[in-house]
Amino acid sequence: MGKKEGSTSGTRYVEPPGSGWRAFAGTLILLGGVFNLLDGVVALTYKSYLSNHLLWSNFATWGWILVVFGLLQVLAGLLIFRGSTWAAAFGIVLVSLNTVGQLAFLRSYPVWSVIIIAVDLMVIYGLTAYGSTRREMNT
Repeated sequence: MGKKEGSTSGTRYVEPPGSGWRAFAGTLILLGGVFNLLDGVVALTYKSYLSNHLLWSNFATWGWILVVFGLLQVLAGLLIFRGSTWAAAFGIVLVSLNTVGQLAFLRSYPVWSVIIIAVDLMVIYGLTAYGSTRREMNT
C-alpha cells in the first residue's frame, strides 16, 4: 500500500487518512480470532478450563463455538488486509457478536472480558471511522 508512483497511465494510489486504523483493526481481529481458536481447543481438551459459571450449555458446545468463531475472525482479519470492501462489514458483525459473547464470560473472567470488550470497540472504530482502503487519484 502507499503511493504508486511512475505509472504510465498517470494514476497513483494515495492512502486515505486513517488507513493505519484499518490495519490496526485487521491485526486485532486476527489476533482475537487466534485467541478464540486457542480458547476453543483448550475448552475441548481441558474440560475444567472454563469455570462452572457458564450461562448455558456445556464445555464441548462452548469449545466448538469458540473454534468456529475464531476461524471466522481469522478469515475476516485476512480479508481486511486484502482490502476487501465487504470484509469490514463482516468484521464489524463478528466483533459485535464477540462483544456480546464476552458477557457470557463476565462472571468467570471479569478483567479479561472487559479488556476484550474494549479491544472489540477499538476494532469497530477502526473499521467504521476509516472504512475505505484507497482512493484512486488521476493526475
